[in-house]
Amino acid sequence: MNWKTVNYLTHRWIGITLGALTFTWFVSGIAMMYYPWPAPTASEEIARLEPLRLDATARLIGFDSALAAGGDRGGGAIGARLARWNGGLVYLLWRGSGSRPRAVAVVDAVSGRVLSPIDSTQAIAVARRWVEPAATFASADLLESGDHYLLSSEYRHGFPAWVVRFADANRTSVYVSRAGGFVVGIVTNRTRWTTWLGTVPHWLYFKWLYSRHFEWWLWVSYVLPAIAMLAGASGIVIGVHQLLPHWRRGAWRISAYRGASQWHHLAGIVFGVLVVTWSLSGLLEVLGPDVSPPERQVATVRGRGDARASIREMDAVASAARAVGAVADPVAVDYVRILGVPAFVVRFTGGTRVFVDGTGTTRLELIPGDAVSVARVAIGAPVDRGIRSVERLATYDAYYYARFHRELPLPVYRVAFTDADRSVVYVDAVSGEPVGYVDPEVRSYRWLRDGLHSFDFPALNSRRVLWQSIVLPLMLGGTLIAATGLWLVARRLRRWVAAPRSARPA
Repeated sequence: MNWKTVNYLTHRWIGITLGALTFTWFVSGIAMMYYPWPAPTASEEIARLEPLRLDATARLIGFDSALAAGGDRGGGAIGARLARWNGGLVYLLWRGSGSRPRAVAVVDAVSGRVLSPIDSTQAIAVARRWVEPAATFASADLLESGDHYLLSSEYRHGFPAWVVRFADANRTSVYVSRAGGFVVGIVTNRTRWTTWLGTVPHWLYFKWLYSRHFEWWLWVSYVLPAIAMLAGASGIVIGVHQLLPHWRRGAWRISAYRGASQWHHLAGIVFGVLVVTWSLSGLLEVLGPDVSPPERQVATVRGRGDARASIREMDAVASAARAVGAVADPVAVDYVRILGVPAFVVRFTGGTRVFVDGTGTTRLELIPGDAVSVARVAIGAPVDRGIRSVERLATYDAYYYARFHRELPLPVYRVAFTDADRSVVYVDAVSGEPVGYVDPEVRSYRWLRDGLHSFDFPALNSRRVLWQSIVLPLMLGGTLIAATGLWLVARRLRRWVAAPRSARPA
């Protein structure tokens, strides 16, 4: 048996065993192009907050007391947000989840009473802010872990959660974290369609597999794309070998096949490389880091210490309001620690943020030198380590960017070092917190995984229509390969079943 026969049989039998799965991957990939991510963005969360309406007579317990009152429920909390929640002032205590903190407890800002875990009545009130006022409440149930709509690990921190359902036109379901009182995700009819047509079959998000047998899911996510790569590569070899079979004899014929076989052959020639690259990048989807800064960097910049802010929250809001003028209403005060020193970030309607230090001094943005200091601390760089560049970014770049329906903070300072790794740290220009990190490993996965699989190249990231006009034809081409391959498999199996046992082909 020569290599051509081995290659041909390899391609055929992989097609027979995995042809339907490959077809499903392409069809589900098209559905995912229009998938609305259930988790609300930071700007959407801020847009639904009520104005704080603080005054000098307000008697708030303060962030430090709130963190202490949180006790076990807020254990390990690294910060908090003062905001209006269900008509009252509360502190939403944050605990680290990688570099993205999430609320883990709710504390009444006046009485100090811990309000979490919240009950269904409180969850319904939270959910109502995310639907039309006329939406009719249908039901509320407690869900211990994520369902198919919010199954991946990025939603895990929000569960157990109340699922509040409404009888509106979109059959909206709002998931509200029982511990943190925040909205984990919002599911509508569109989300349901794109989940079952897209994310579930594409990522194999079957709850019995992903939630109960994660190690199996991980193993399958490695093996199946690797086999698909082998199928694509063997198909390319066959396709190239069968091109122009009679050109030497003057008989112009581009393919040795006819009918569905010819469509499969030519589609494989044009789009076959995509099958290989998408399979490779799909395998890498479950590996490697993204641009998020490592937790140790975030913890280092936050620092430790017993220092307390010497001003109250309402004084911080007043100072911030004077800095921006009376053009917007304050809606939240975030309590942060930078290098062990407590400070506030006051958020206003429209997205404006103002940093207020513990003495009441305000700033709209860091100066470049301060951003460099934070970046050095984040990666433990000595003061004599060279700086290649310091740039303020008001838009995303090739490494620091958000995917569709997602966000990362802007503006940021991009601090690039001259070390062997050519390290780059992204520092939030307002809060001073590290929000991104790039090293050689991140660069590799950025292009081999994210670039190849999602085509989120810099020229396309902010041009959604252009991105769709390029990716959709490529997805349809891959679907054509898989569909014609399935037809050939079905035809061969039909012949195999119809043939006498002694005459069945190998």
